[in-house]
Amino acid sequence: MSTSSTIILIVLAAAVVSCRQEKPAPVTELAPDVVAMVAGRPVKRSALEAELARRGPGVTKEAALGDLVRQEATLAQVRASGFDRDPATVAAIERLMVARFEERELAAAEASAVSEDEVRAAYAADAARYAVPAAVRGGVLFLRSSPRSAPEKRAAVAEQAERLRIQAQAADGAAFERLVREHSEDQATRYQAGDTGWLSAGADDQRWDPAIAEALRALQRPGDCAPVVATATGFYVVRLTGTKPAATRPLTEVGPAIRHQLQQAKREQSIAAFHARMRAGLDIRTNTAVLARIVAPDPSTPRPPALP
Repeated sequence: MSTSSTIILIVLAAAVVSCRQEKPAPVTELAPDVVAMVAGRPVKRSALEAELARRGPGVTKEAALGDLVRQEATLAQVRASGFDRDPATVAAIERLMVARFEERELAAAEASAVSEDEVRAAYAADAARYAVPAAVRGGVLFLRSSPRSAPEKRAAVAEQAERLRIQAQAADGAAFERLVREHSEDQATRYQAGDTGWLSAGADDQRWDPAIAEALRALQRPGDCAPVVATATGFYVVRLTGTKPAATRPLTEVGPAIRHQLQQAKREQSIAAFHARMRAGLDIRTNTAVLARIVAPDPSTPRPPALP
């Protein structure tokens, strides 16, 4: 082939290639309220302004628009792949829509007002709930004695407890505290003057033998000592240190909790009424035969993560 023929072929090939190249798409002007177009779907100015408001100061409008464009581009691929029609995806989206709809419709129930009269009425109707029983408080000095000890050894410990009881009866608070510190074998209270804490009828501290609380309730004045209390594990010198009469917790103390309970009750009523309205007028039937054949999943089976 001659040189001139080769040149002609190259020119013709270039012409063919040039003809096959796509011409650039004509640039069409976007509508005034559209800031971008992605696969035929507009990103409107209002959407960008809402995104800027949601993200707050510190984000540029270009960055926010870039995120919206990326989202629309991904959504285009979602629709193209059919993922948006996947039953699990549709169900998850429907659950989200139901939750957001309920949230919007029940927003008023969140702030259901509870009047002072309602709080007082609830307080009066349930007064027994706020009753506080009488309580006693004491100091104890414990001498250990195993139930398997020989009778003479147990008797010796009982005699020592009686001598300490006599001293405790004559002692002031500081002297009793020294007695407990020097002689008590209850390590939890030995350095706290044998303090039992407040003990109420029907709600006694389980760490104490019931006989301890009974002995304290039988005493009249702080500083009095009960007869030595014998238990399976040893002997107690018991001294009364304080009493509290039965009382009722005041409304000023329990009012906030009552108000919260009433608000929760109103919200639950609103939710029940809302779901009743949603079902009203709808034809709802259950195929019990099919339901009976369905096997519930094993609770131990791992569940797929829920959509955010």
